[in-house]
Amino acid sequence: MDRRRQRRRHETWEELRARLIEETSAYLTEALRHPEFAIRIPVIPAGQGQFPPSLARAFWEPLLTD
Repeated sequence: MDRRRQRRRHETWEELRARLIEETSAYLTEALRHPEFAIRIPVIPAGQGQFPPSLARAFWEPLLTD
């Protein structure tokens, strides 16, 4: 469900907090159930090299074009 398109009544801070905790919990539960969907982020320690531009494109393109 795309929550951005729903019109939402004004939420109190307590309602907002409860909703954010619920959504975060659901996201983390699903992520733990399906670790195969995790996106691995390539890492190079600071000051020890650079990523080639082709790796940056290969990493970001699928994420930004879905």
